[in-house]
Amino acid sequence: MKLPILTLSLLLAIGCLSSPGTALEIKDVTFTTENAGKVVFKHSSHMKKKNDKSPNVSCRSCHNENMKKNVRYTMADMEQGRSCGQCHNGKQAFALEQCTGCHKVKDVTIKVKETGPVIFRHSVHLKKQECSSCHNALFKTSGNPKVSMVEMEQGKSCGACHNGKKAFSISSCIGCHPVRDVVFTIKDAGQTTFSHASHIKMYGCSNCHTRYYPLGRTKAKVTMVEMEAGKSCGACHDGKIAFTVKENCATCHKVKSAAK
Repeated sequence: MKLPILTLSLLLAIGCLSSPGTALEIKDVTFTTENAGKVVFKHSSHMKKKNDKSPNVSCRSCHNENMKKNVRYTMADMEQGRSCGQCHNGKQAFALEQCTGCHKVKDVTIKVKETGPVIFRHSVHLKKQECSSCHNALFKTSGNPKVSMVEMEQGKSCGACHNGKKAFSISSCIGCHPVRDVVFTIKDAGQTTFSHASHIKMYGCSNCHTRYYPLGRTKAKVTMVEMEAGKSCGACHDGKIAFTVKENCATCHKVKSAAK
């Protein structure tokens, strides 16, 4: 039996509308948040059934009175069951408290003039902590002011946890600040390398910094005569704490065999 073109068109339209995702072209939606970057909502992953026991998902599962067009919903709204919160309640889908399920996090590089850049790794911290452990009580999600080491020692910023009880103390500098060997070019004795690695095995950073040396590179030069008087390396290399600078020259200054 032949159907009128109008009737056939209506049936096709009804058939398409009854099959989610076939009548309309659906695509990912990117939300720009004020303090937490961009969040991408993927229609494709939400329209899929997780398993045979999962309920069928249609457009109306989300597009209802709890999610109105052109309305911006806050996290507080979602926690009350509106917008994404109507499913992301820890029962039907992962809870809103699992921030990284939607918000992508990345390493944060903090520029420190004296010691070089410090990298805060979200991935490492999230293995033991929740986002709410730091945000927003200690840090805003963006635009945080600089905090000094003195302030951290008083419990601010990283110092709230890095107090030697919850996490390693901020006095353990190399836990965050990168250290590397320092090469000194000496006119009469070639290059001399100061190994941070070998010294840190025996001493803490505060044994030298900033009592004898400022943090970072300095243009100030110290002679062997001054070291013998207790300055610079001579503060420890006095024959009591460590080998004396008056002897054992080859321990620091590399010597080569004379060519025959």
